[in-house]
Order: sequence, then structure tokens, then C-alpha cells
Amino acid sequence: MKGTISAGHELTAKAASEILKIGGNAVDAAIAAMFASFVVEPCMSSAGGGAFANVLFNDKVRLYDFFCQTPRQKRPVSEVEFFPITVDFGDATEDFHIGRGSVAVPGTIAGAFALHRDFGSIPMKELVQPAIEFAKNGFKVVPFQYLDFQLLESILRVSDISKSIYFNDKNELKKVGESQVMPQFADFLDFISREGEAAFYKGEIARKITDDQIANGGYLTREDFEKYEVILRQPLHFNYHEHQILTNPLPSTGGSLMALMMMNLEKVTDNHLSKAHILNLNKTLETVANYGKLPHQLAEALTENLKKHNSKHGSTTHFNIVDKDGNAVSLTCTNGEGSGYYIENTQVQLNNMLGEAALVPQGFHNWIPDARLSSMMAPTIVLDAADQLKTVMGSGGAGRIPSMIMQVIHLLVDYNLSPEAAVKSPRVHLMGNHFNIEKEGFEELPNKTELEQELVLFNQKSLFFGGVHSIVKEKGKLVAVADERRDGAIM
Repeated sequence: MKGTISAGHELTAKAASEILKIGGNAVDAAIAAMFASFVVEPCMSSAGGGAFANVLFNDKVRLYDFFCQTPRQKRPVSEVEFFPITVDFGDATEDFHIGRGSVAVPGTIAGAFALHRDFGSIPMKELVQPAIEFAKNGFKVVPFQYLDFQLLESILRVSDISKSIYFNDKNELKKVGESQVMPQFADFLDFISREGEAAFYKGEIARKITDDQIANGGYLTREDFEKYEVILRQPLHFNYHEHQILTNPLPSTGGSLMALMMMNLEKVTDNHLSKAHILNLNKTLETVANYGKLPHQLAEALTENLKKHNSKHGSTTHFNIVDKDGNAVSLTCTNGEGSGYYIENTQVQLNNMLGEAALVPQGFHNWIPDARLSSMMAPTIVLDAADQLKTVMGSGGAGRIPSMIMQVIHLLVDYNLSPEAAVKSPRVHLMGNHFNIEKEGFEELPNKTELEQELVLFNQKSLFFGGVHSIVKEKGKLVAVADERRDGAIM
């Protein structure tokens, strides 16, 4: 076997598999998968967004931070293009902020090249080929992506470029089974693979973006692009019941929150579908929610902001790859909801990270200049007592990410569930004064008097509870699991 893959889309997984089949390693395959996700998961992943990659290579774990960076300077708010747009979730609506003034410095292109420099064994031109083929030849809209398009329709209608990609001749969203093509994006990928990251950060692409930003209400300048750097971090490393958890460290908060949860987590029952298990998770999540500050004296304002702005949707995607030599990559990518602004002649939509309330806790336009934005994304690697790979996993889902990953690890380690059962099991999540429960699968639910929060029941599995795509070593074999909540794929 060449390797194992779990991802958020079949074609994302296919891109990785094509590279593994020709002898590429896990990082080669991850680069190809990320480029493919820009095409086939475009509302969740973008060449104009940011990501984190947790890499286990030759028994050493390193965390690559190529998330978005705040601009180096500000301009009067009266000059900034920045406006709210309402997204309808059916049972509720939520306002996001988009426009050129919502764009932070993107990092995904720099991240791809940094990973390639450190681990790549196949030329970049070959790694982008699967994505180029998908963009040039077209691909079918799948149900989960169509749901994403529906949720973000009001943003997708802002730009004529966006309309040309996502809408048909009747000005309706392309439906499941209809074909999408992105020929300009195919050309963009070919250009980047030949010219390198300098073309994006110091050349033609940077010029296109910053000329438009300066003229039309954005913050970004040439210096923002020229000074952008991928940051190599030591993963946040903590022990949990004879296992080592390695995940995203500060300044991102997802890994720290997950660590706090697991440090307060105990197994109180042998039945993971019982009411006692639900109440135990509620107690754990409540304990963490009541911490005044996160580790290392994170600002209390950040903690409070993350409680209030637990986005319902979370435009993130995740994939995992393990190759034949045991090297592994866990990578989570996002474009926020997208800014509505596209780079000229590329079909690349830039992020709206400066319009995400949870990422700018001091308030819109009050961000600290030239700083790496924090994130809840937490690509995670777990080692067993013998320091061997146990699992590689991660999730989309914004503020729910730490809680969802924690629950799957809890079921794998403490309940010894199979990988499939651990991912499929019903989940819970505490958000402010609401305790959310996936009803399907639990044997008995708490009543209102047993909880301090208002009980919110989901009658079926929901994307609200993340998409914990995983690869788990079970009895010496690798088992890939894609979370049905976010329509994943395995190979």
C-alpha cells in the first residue's frame, strides 16, 4: 500500500493519491491535496487564505503556521471598503463582514512552497497537475459543496467573477451534478508552479492585489506581501492517558483549548452513549468555559470573544495523509467566508479574516498591525505509549474544532472504540448558554433540570459538530475515516 488518506472531498483525496502512487511522500501528497482543495472546496480553502500543517516526518513533529497576517499599517476607516452581509442558516442568521478591508495577508502559497523546500521529493509542477486538471476540465458539484454555496450565496453574488463560477445562465446557483470549471485558476496554478512563490509575494500577483487594495479601500501594501513568512513552531505537546497529543500551539487558541478540555476530562462511565457520559462532557466543557484566561496569560478579552462568536458554520476543511514510511500530515485550511474580492484574471478569492469577529477580539479595525492572527484550527497528531503514530486528525467547524477533536480522541483512547465508531458517535458542544446535543445515537438525554444551560437538540448528525476526518492505527493497520457530517472521502 502506498498510503492512506482521509479528506473533505473525493477529488482532494484523489489528488493526494495520484502523488502517492508515483512515489511521492506524505508532504508531496499534502501539497497536491491542498491545491486541489482550492478548486473543489473553494468556499472553504483558497490560494488567498491561510492554513496550518502538522507534519510527522522521520519521527519528528513540526507545526507549519502559514495562517493569515494582519497588515503592517492602517488607513482611515472612512476610506476602507468593509461591510456586513447576512448569511441565512435556516434556523438563524449571522452577519459576516467582507470587502477589500476584510482581507489579511494570505499564507497558503507560501506554506506550500515552505513544505516543498523542507520535504518535497517531486517537482512542484507535478504536484499542481491534479488541481489544474480539475480546474481546466471541470468537476461536478457534490451535495456538501452545494450546501456551502447555498449558505454563502449572498457573498458569492457580490462579484461578477464569482457569479461566473458558481451560477448558471439563469442566475441560479449551480446544483448538484452540474459542472464547474475554473480555467483562469488553472493558468494561475501553472504560473505559480513555474515562477515560484516570489511571483505571488514579490511579483505580478502581489502587484495586482496591492494596486487594487490601495485604490479601492483595502489595507494591504507591497511590504505586507514581501515580508510575509511561514512560521515553524514547536507543536503544543501534552500527555493524555499514556498518549502524547501534538497540536497547534499559541498564538492560535484551538490547541490550547483542547488541552484544557483534556486536562479536565475523566472517564466516569463505561457507556459512551449514556446520560452519564453526556453530563461528564458538559462538566468538562463548562469547567474550561469558566477559565478566566487561557494558558500563558492570553487576554481575557480573547476568551470572552471566542465564547460569543462561535460561528455556526466555519468555512474550514481538513485532510490527513500517512505514507508507506509512516510520515504523516494533518492540514487544516480556510478562507473564512471569503471577502467577495478576487485577484484579477485568476479566479482566486481572497480571505475575509479581518472581518471575522472571533479573530479580531479588540474589535474591527482595531487589530494589532503585523501580527499573526489566532485561529481555532487544530491539526492534531497522537502518539501512543511507544511513541508510535496512533492517529492523525483534525476538523472544520470554527469554534467547535477543539471540542470535536477532544471527543473523538476520548472515545478512541478511553473507550477503545473502533475508528469508525469513534467518528460516527454522537457529539455535544457547549456554546455560551446553550448545550448542543446530537440526539441520534444517545440512549438517554439529560433533562433541563440537570443542566445549567439551555438544551438544544439536533435530530440528526449535523455539520455544526465539525467534520473529524481521521487516520487511526488499529491492530497494526491504518484505518481512514471520513466524517459523514462534512461529506468526507477516504482512499
